[in-house]
Amino acid sequence: MKMKLIRIVMLTTALMMVWGCSSNNDDPQIPTPPADVPVNSTLTPAEKPAWKVDLAGNDAPPTWEKPDPAKYESSMYVLVKLQDELVPYSTSSDLMSVFIGDECRALPCVPDTLNETDIYFLFKVHGGNIDRDVVFELRYYCASLRQTFVLAGKETFAAEYDYGFMEDFVPPLLKGCKKYPVQNDLTVSLPQEKPFTPSEDDLVAVFVGDECRGVGSIGKKFTVFRTSGTETLQLRYYSVQQEGIYTFTQSVEMPEKEDGAVTLKF
Repeated sequence: MKMKLIRIVMLTTALMMVWGCSSNNDDPQIPTPPADVPVNSTLTPAEKPAWKVDLAGNDAPPTWEKPDPAKYESSMYVLVKLQDELVPYSTSSDLMSVFIGDECRALPCVPDTLNETDIYFLFKVHGGNIDRDVVFELRYYCASLRQTFVLAGKETFAAEYDYGFMEDFVPPLLKGCKKYPVQNDLTVSLPQEKPFTPSEDDLVAVFVGDECRGVGSIGKKFTVFRTSGTETLQLRYYSVQQEGIYTFTQSVEMPEKEDGAVTLKF
């Protein structure tokens, strides 16, 4: 009789365990996620990152020789405002000038500040009537980055004009970065459903491996820097509310010569 009672107790306990497991699995409040749902991003707790593109090069300071004015029949003045993205790197050791081929056509000049935030270069370019539809190069040596940025364009020398005085002349010198010859603008958007409330202090960045290649804000164009058009680009997003960084598994497909756009998938 005692053994029979023990068996009944054991059977009842086993049934309760089986019923309990079955109840948990059938509870609609605890759904089992499908095995094929992809994980698009991972969140890592972190302080606000100081993401930036490493623009540093290894160019030696240039030894540009000033032109001989006697060789040219006329001249014009050019006032260049330095691109905002390069202002934080500017020092008094920077140089800028204009070239045709390897011939320096302007006295290399150093930066000057007309107010607290803007940096200008003023130089006198020498030329003449034979300089028509020739390739001019604007060369800017940034001493702190040890890199020379070169912008080229086909122009005709115009002695009767001065440039950059009536309105700012701001050439996109970053486009002349030898370290990253492939550059595109990218706009990143958030989906309607997202796991946080966006902040204007949030950041979005493009990476190649762990190397930052562009930093910006949601909904605004920013430049992506590449060494070639075949690099695999991935996105990271810093959320102030979540106090962390989302790393996305999706890669960014960038066109070779056009602006790109992508919407994040959490």
